[in-house]
This record gives sequence, C-alpha cells and structure tokens, in this order.
Amino acid sequence: MSARAVTIKIGGVAGQHIQSLAWLAHSAPAETVVVHGGGNEVAEWSRRHGLEPQTHDGLRVTDPETLDVVVAVLGGLVNTRLVAALVASGRSAVGLTGADAGLLRVRRHEPVLGEVGEVTGADPSLLDALLAEGLLPVIASIAADAEGDLLNVNADEVAGAIAATRGGLLLLCTDVAGVQRDGQVLDRLDVAAAEAMLADGSASAGMRPKLRAGLVAARAGCEVRIVDGRSASELERALRGEAAGTMVTAS
Repeated sequence: MSARAVTIKIGGVAGQHIQSLAWLAHSAPAETVVVHGGGNEVAEWSRRHGLEPQTHDGLRVTDPETLDVVVAVLGGLVNTRLVAALVASGRSAVGLTGADAGLLRVRRHEPVLGEVGEVTGADPSLLDALLAEGLLPVIASIAADAEGDLLNVNADEVAGAIAATRGGLLLLCTDVAGVQRDGQVLDRLDVAAAEAMLADGSASAGMRPKLRAGLVAARAGCEVRIVDGRSASELERALRGEAAGTMVTAS
C-alpha cells in the first residue's frame, strides 16, 4: 500500500481496548493522526463534581464548570493515558489539543450548547512537522477561539475537519459495527441517504456528529468509514480498503 494520510478518531471506548491500541501502535501507517474523545470519562468526572451531563443533537452541553472538567479530563487524563499506552507499545506518540499552534480554528456553536466550538478550519502544519519526525500526533478535542477562550469541540467534528485538510482515509471509530437502519448495518451511505437519516432522526445520539463529520471529509475527497473501533481486524480491513463498517461517500 502506498503511503497516504490516515486520520483515525477514537473515543474512550476504543481507547480501553488493548487490541485496538496495539493495532494503532504497531500497524497504523507512518502518516497517521489520531483524534480522541472521551465522553464516558467526561460524564463520570462531571458527576463526581455534581454536574449532570446533558446533550443536544448529539453534542455535549457545556457550561463553564463542565468545560473545566472537559479540559482536565480530555487534555489531561485521557490524552496522557493514550500517549503513554502507545509509547509503551513501541510507538512514539505525542499529545496535543486543537489549541496547539492554532491547529483548529473554531467559533462558538449555537448558544444552547454553551462553551462549545464549531470548527471553521484546520491548519495541519504542526501535524506535518511531527509526522516528519516519526511521531504519532494524538489530539484531544479542545480548541481556542480567536479571543483565546477554550471551547469543547466534538471529536468526530475535529477528525472530519482535519481529514478534510489532509485527504486520504478517515476512520471514525465507534462501539457498534457501523451505521444501522432497521437493525441492519449499512455497507454504504451517500450524501443524500446520510442527510435523510439526519433529517428524519434515524441517525441518533452520537451517530449524528459522526455522519456530519463523515460528510465533511467525503465531500473533500476522503475515503470515509465508520467502523467498530473495538476490533483490530475491522481496523485492518478498513486500512486495506476492504469492506468494513459503513462507507460514507460524496455521491
């Protein structure tokens, strides 16, 4: 396989599966960038601080107190643990957030979401420099707006925006076999079908931002697959361009 850019989004669920982490450490190509969320961890730590998690349209509602939890948990605990696990498995990984070197450009999302950012662009220069040094960038989904205020950003959205600037392959990892309709995993979704699922509500909860991110990357020319991030074999098949999960296409 010729070298190409690969962007992989994992969550706290995938990060807890040693086979997936081992695959990332040993099999992910040199041009790989990892973006991570960690919604379960954020929810757990929010409750420890008396903050009940809330979502809207698949996105976390983030008041100022919850933002502090998000930054501490994603930028600290989750990111550092992932980096440490990858390094222990033999991969030279380095932790980042979207605020580093202006990697992500964001503006405030709709007011109902609170301290949440919407990605307006990405600058992959820092990623290119790290990759050239043989490092695996691991990015926490936090960014800063033009005024320097930190904002929570959905990790799928971050991955879609970064993939759109890099091209190549985007893998959006989840804890199911792919996008499902009527209990059946869909092999492929084009723009019209994905937008219909978003409009009629058949794509719900966390699958909504995945489809939106997949559409952003697909329209930019990326190959996009939504796959079971708990399965190293599924990740390997997706990397080889074989049938795995659900492919999101621009047409």
